[in-house]
Amino acid sequence: MTPRLAAVLSLNSSVKNGKFINLELDGAIKKYNFEDRDKSFFTRLLYGTVERKITLDYIIETLSEIKTEKIDALVMCVLETGLYQIFYMDRVPDFSACDESVEIARRICKKASVGYVNAVLRNAARKKDEIKADIEKLDGIKGMSVKYAIPEWICLSWENDYKCAGKIAKAFAQNPARLSVRINTLKISADEFMSKLPEGFCARKVNDFIVEFEKSVPLNEIYGFDEGLFFVQDISSALCASLISKDSVKSDEPLVIDTCACPGGKTFAAAIQLENRGKIYSFDLHKNRLSLIDKGTQKLNITSVITDVNDARYPKEELLGKADAVMCDVPCSGLGIIAKKPDIRYKSEEDVKRLPEIQLEILENSAKYVKDGGFIVYSTCTLRRAENEDVARAFLEKNKDFSLGKLDFSDKDEGMKTFFPHIDGTDGFFAAKLVKNGR
Repeated sequence: MTPRLAAVLSLNSSVKNGKFINLELDGAIKKYNFEDRDKSFFTRLLYGTVERKITLDYIIETLSEIKTEKIDALVMCVLETGLYQIFYMDRVPDFSACDESVEIARRICKKASVGYVNAVLRNAARKKDEIKADIEKLDGIKGMSVKYAIPEWICLSWENDYKCAGKIAKAFAQNPARLSVRINTLKISADEFMSKLPEGFCARKVNDFIVEFEKSVPLNEIYGFDEGLFFVQDISSALCASLISKDSVKSDEPLVIDTCACPGGKTFAAAIQLENRGKIYSFDLHKNRLSLIDKGTQKLNITSVITDVNDARYPKEELLGKADAVMCDVPCSGLGIIAKKPDIRYKSEEDVKRLPEIQLEILENSAKYVKDGGFIVYSTCTLRRAENEDVARAFLEKNKDFSLGKLDFSDKDEGMKTFFPHIDGTDGFFAAKLVKNGR
């Protein structure tokens, strides 16, 4: 099995079965025993094709006499992966992309499709510069969507909410999704961690607990991976979690609740910042996912975390009014992490519209855990006012005993912050600190 053929089959499987692309990717790598260069090529081709699908389909539309909706699904996958190699993989010669794609079509598509695939891809290779120039000239929401491969409804939403949709879209499309890690300061300082990294690991210390790598690095090759000296966490998420610390939670035996905890990054960060004191209840709706947190706490040498299954809409009565701090990282549309999870951009607008109602319900019920003088951190990994500021303000309107508290990582004393990829160099993210009866 070649990486190119595997990419075509995985792309088709993902589209046909509605399977998350990361799960499809992991399954294929194990199935075909891809390693090193084959694994890297397969990953880049599959993820890249999914990420750039809107642009690639636009190119097909401009070159094909057949409407895209009438093209066989497997043929579309062959064309999309072939075009991705031609337009976005500089180290792949155009003739190789064409020849290999035609050979794949010959193996898995109907005979009549082989000549069509050959004609479209070779035409694309000949007109590559012309096509690129034409795409750059496109304007408006439609042009933005094609240029940066982001659905029109998302571009329009960003423009309505933030008046800078083009900058957001460009940042997601052009900036590499960098790896950032949260240092386990129970075991090592960020400075010592940096000093242990071998030459060639291009990294910078963001602050006393975050390190960012400028190039893609396999986790198991980073110093301290097996010893639990760090865990993966975006800068924005790490800063959000830093609101819960020994400075903000003064109790000798703090009680913290993470209501939507998996995969566990904020739980880990809070436990480290509280120096393993007190208890952190880490809840999630799905029992099978809690094993990720249990394994993480063991590896990181965290002893203060208690995991349990719970629906965030129905708080546990025995903990009501007892928490010093609550983390409420609600299920969201995920539009802030499309650079890392490319298939998120293809969620339907209708599915996203119903989220704020669910988020407000979770926030209101999670807030019941907070004792007087305590606080709740509401957060999402999306860029959408309806899920962010609007939910926080709706909560404050209905719960007069809460008010906005200061965000330690923000210069502005507004109690809420939206992180933007083109401004902050992070995922798109939102955080609000809501304090009960002042502090």
